[in-house]
Amino acid sequence: MREVVADADRKLADASRILTEIEQRIMAAEDKAAAAEIRAHVAETEAREARQSLALVEDAIRRRLLCVSPEASRELYDVA
Repeated sequence: MREVVADADRKLADASRILTEIEQRIMAAEDKAAAAEIRAHVAETEAREARQSLALVEDAIRRRLLCVSPEASRELYDVA
């Protein structure tokens, strides 16, 4: 009877240890997922800012190319 109880205790201890390891792995995976989500948000923000900067540069280039005379350029910037 003592052997059966001791065996059951060992199995219960093993199961408890395995469960603890699995819980730790789940928490680590959740932490990694959260970090990846934050990196994705940062990348999206940086991409949006880069697109906005590119649009400003493209607009400046267009204005330079379309305004051949200094007078036209001054008029364009005075209106804006």
